[in-house]
Amino acid sequence: MQYRALGRSGINVSLLSLGTGGASHFGQKTGVDDAGRKRLVDKAIALGVNLFDTSEQYGASEELLGNALVGVPRDKYILATKWSYRPGGKLADADALVTAVERSLRLLKTDVIDIMQFHGILPGDYDQVMERYIPTMLSLRDQGKIRLIGFTEMMTLDPKHGVPLQAVTEHPDVWDVVMLKYGILNQWAAKEVLPLAEKHGIGILNMAPVRQTLTRESDRRTLFDSWKADRTVEVSSLDDEKPFDWLVHGDVESVIDAGYRFAAMHSGISTVLTGTANVEHFEANARSLEASTLPDADYQRLVGLFSESAAKN
Repeated sequence: MQYRALGRSGINVSLLSLGTGGASHFGQKTGVDDAGRKRLVDKAIALGVNLFDTSEQYGASEELLGNALVGVPRDKYILATKWSYRPGGKLADADALVTAVERSLRLLKTDVIDIMQFHGILPGDYDQVMERYIPTMLSLRDQGKIRLIGFTEMMTLDPKHGVPLQAVTEHPDVWDVVMLKYGILNQWAAKEVLPLAEKHGIGILNMAPVRQTLTRESDRRTLFDSWKADRTVEVSSLDDEKPFDWLVHGDVESVIDAGYRFAAMHSGISTVLTGTANVEHFEANARSLEASTLPDADYQRLVGLFSESAAKN
């Protein structure tokens, strides 16, 4: 397993990390039992993965992850979780953040949360989050209940990373970690956010880099048709039926393999999250990030094609 610095935190994080959201919600939606989750976590640890990401919104994922990590030495892993600051669509009181952190500590069976994140900051909410919650988050850090402060973007509403850009521009000293989406069809972050994050030592967790649009033909066709109509991204040079098969050659086994490799090639990315609860899929994704990068010609062609792309999924 390769490791990278998590921004200025002094922590080295595995290039692949395990998320408990995604389509399966740590197997809760796909029939994986506790024993299966334990096998997945043990496999991740054995492969050198040291970051596990969860959220209070992923069903019972916090508790299930805490159970699966029982017996693993605490210094072997980094825990990241999230708090939804808009329960029922309204901004919560700051006291609710304290309650949420206490609950997450209990469910995760730990004394400290390594990365505490605001979940999906909406465009237009950033200033209120800073004013209402950051003093409390800083207090929790001073108490030793959390170590690093971060947030995730709402990628379906903010595909050009307006909130992350505001954060890394206006308050780079506050944010230790930002979670965003960067991949073959979502390269917008490379314009400003990733370079600024590198400059200021902010760790970047790359979420869902290989998702619906890249892997589902119907979603990809819809996106490409829209691009052809408004000429946002020029895709006419690609095969209509198999637009990415040219990436599969040499030791690149599949389009998904290529997608994971691309997602880690920008030096501003600290780690790439995968949300699968399937051990075989997880091992395949790990192989992608243990392998060499994409051939330079293929990488440059992808950048040339999609540097203006900001697909939502």
